[in-house]
Amino acid sequence: MRKSLFVFFLFFWTMALLADFKPPQGTPERRKGGEAFPPLPLPATPLRRTEKKRQPAPPVLVARLIHGNLRTVTYEGKEYKFWDWDTNPGAVKRLLKIAKEQLGVEYTETSISFERFDSDPAKNPILVVTGHMPLSFKDDEIEKLRKFTLAGGYVIFETCCGVQEFYDSAKEVVKKMFPDRKIVRLGSDHPLFRSHFPITSVTYNFDGKRHTVKEPPYVEGVDIGCRTAVFIFKYGILNGWDRFHDPGAKDFEYEDADQLGINLLAYALSYYALGRFIAQERVFFEEAKSEEGAFIFAQLVYEGNWDPNPTATLNLLASLKTASPALTHFKRVQVDLKKTDISRYPFLFLTGHDEFSFSKEEVEKLRNHIVSGGFLIADSCCARDGFTKSFISLIKTMFPDSELKHLPAEHPVYSSKFKIERISYTNESEKVKKDLPPLPLYGVEVNGVTRILFCPFSLGNGWEKERHPFTLGISPEDSIKLGVNIVTYCLTH
Repeated sequence: MRKSLFVFFLFFWTMALLADFKPPQGTPERRKGGEAFPPLPLPATPLRRTEKKRQPAPPVLVARLIHGNLRTVTYEGKEYKFWDWDTNPGAVKRLLKIAKEQLGVEYTETSISFERFDSDPAKNPILVVTGHMPLSFKDDEIEKLRKFTLAGGYVIFETCCGVQEFYDSAKEVVKKMFPDRKIVRLGSDHPLFRSHFPITSVTYNFDGKRHTVKEPPYVEGVDIGCRTAVFIFKYGILNGWDRFHDPGAKDFEYEDADQLGINLLAYALSYYALGRFIAQERVFFEEAKSEEGAFIFAQLVYEGNWDPNPTATLNLLASLKTASPALTHFKRVQVDLKKTDISRYPFLFLTGHDEFSFSKEEVEKLRNHIVSGGFLIADSCCARDGFTKSFISLIKTMFPDSELKHLPAEHPVYSSKFKIERISYTNESEKVKKDLPPLPLYGVEVNGVTRILFCPFSLGNGWEKERHPFTLGISPEDSIKLGVNIVTYCLTH
């Protein structure tokens, strides 16, 4: 009984104490609005309404290739170690910052080894290979570079500080990449020198002394189709982007390096779609499997970029078939004057960007073909001066008493299929060239017939039916009409 009374008393005494007890006040909880929403499905990351949204990272445009060994140099009595490929670690990043201001585009850069390098240029369209020491790549690594450029990518070999050994080794790598293509110095009319800044002269820094020349920078390249896919810089350009001059270097002055770098990015971005277009495999069902009974479009092969528009001629012939249903079969063939019996091909086509030449025997063979009734059609791709000068020289060699003359409006080539009284040019042509003629064709008469026809304003770019940035040429619609007229004229004469 006493025990029960004690427990009863203890219970009421405890309850009385708890009635006067107040717990310490904690910080009040404030629920943010976004927390009331159910979680988003993965992989999206939910953001609270009060949380500042983070912008997505810019896509990668430039990758610097990791290669070579660790270098050790002594400067002002101190020893420094660095990787040869990473001599200018901030150069590309700084150039991309300038590109954001100048071009209105935002990209980033990365570094990549051959082990991680993917031949798909969609992941990093531009690959920079730089250094001082000679390059030593394995065959499978060179094949990766080749596939990358053929797929639409760009490879830039930059000779840091203008070191001759690196430059020579870079050219050897490119020759292994494309043994059938020619490394050429880019002419003053190459789009690289006007894709953003007009560049007509350059100042170098050779051994600490400024050296200005009244011509565009010395840059070499290799074309794939109508696009320069490999660039070789004989003198250092990254030093300029990184704002550093090595006392014994051969490189560009800062401002010139920046302008050329921006032009390089503008060119690569503008021609990227064309590179991907050229890389696609296409099947032309109208093309005949054999030459028998077919119209043969025979294209002359020479050392150099003899085929700047790989899909152009078949596109033209497809249009010709539509315009002339009687032409049911056609075939495009490659003709080497050294090896081929050209008497089988009355229609010969010659095109390109750069200077070219034929041997004395090849020139004589071509001349006899024309005198015997054959036709030679020539087209200066992108209206390049190099090809035009070489073709004029070829005509003077074959027919020293003749000259290319501008064909008047009444010439039958302008009415053989379509009535053409005036043609339109690309916008770039009208910006760069002055006094463009209303009709573009030139010719040489042989035995009373115009058997040589020449267009200095790029028909082939229009035939290809794909945008060619910075091209100097005729509009695609008029290019097709002129091409159909030229073939029809040759077939009827």
